[in-house]
Amino acid sequence: MAAKSQDKILFGAALLLLLASAGWMALQGSKLSQLDDSNVVNPTSTDYMAAGIDAPTVATKTWPKAGGQSSGAEWIYDVFTPPEIYYDAVSKKFSVTPPVPPPVDPVVEAPFGVELVQIKPDAFKLQLVGYIGSEGDYRGTFENTVSGETVIGRAGKTIPSLGLMIKSFEVKKITITSKDSMDTYVTEAIAVVVDTKTGDQVTLTNKHRSISGEPFAVLKADGSDQPVPYRAGATFQVGTAKYTVVSVTVEPPLAEVRKESPDLKEPITKTLTPFVPAAPLPDSPAAETQKPAPATSFPFGT
Repeated sequence: MAAKSQDKILFGAALLLLLASAGWMALQGSKLSQLDDSNVVNPTSTDYMAAGIDAPTVATKTWPKAGGQSSGAEWIYDVFTPPEIYYDAVSKKFSVTPPVPPPVDPVVEAPFGVELVQIKPDAFKLQLVGYIGSEGDYRGTFENTVSGETVIGRAGKTIPSLGLMIKSFEVKKITITSKDSMDTYVTEAIAVVVDTKTGDQVTLTNKHRSISGEPFAVLKADGSDQPVPYRAGATFQVGTAKYTVVSVTVEPPLAEVRKESPDLKEPITKTLTPFVPAAPLPDSPAAETQKPAPATSFPFGT
């Protein structure tokens, strides 16, 4: 009997819930229909017209120019950019400008006093430069390097001005053998000359010049137009300065010269090279008028 009473209660609660749900649904449907009616577009409305927008008012301001600091008028720098600081060791102060070193006079080197004109090999006083004649009657063509004259002679000829005598002269063919090609023949003139005082013999050939001793350094002092040749070890005086030729080389052409003077604290040694003037341009007037300088004979130094 108690169970039937409980079922009636549950049934009544469900019926109440169903009625409440139906009422809520009816209420929501009425609200939705009102929304639909409010969203209906009026087809007779006017066309869309774009409306202009006023530009915003912009105010600009300029940073004021930086003023000098208490350290000095030069202590000015941009905002957020610190200056670069320097230290002046002379004034012992900090600055934003680089310290200016005191002016220093350039060191002017005193002139050495002499210049090298050329390196001249000590050629033998007689040179064989060629030959004339025919087989069995050849004569040599010689150059007197002291006077510049040409001497023609065969064995037995004397040259009194040079104190020499041609002891022998011959022209012969020399065979040059090559592994890669045929043998070739070269004609060479050979002369043996004798010093009539000492009896010393020198062999000359027309293939190369004969060198009898050490080369000369042809030097010219400042203010002088006359160059003078000197061998290594020679000394000479220019004013109060004394010069010594320490060494002379042909390849490369160099002369090492030492200078001593009362005006110098210690001797100065320099390696001199011949002065080579710059060649004029092909189109310049100097190139058209320039002629080779005449040969110059040099007095021999000690």
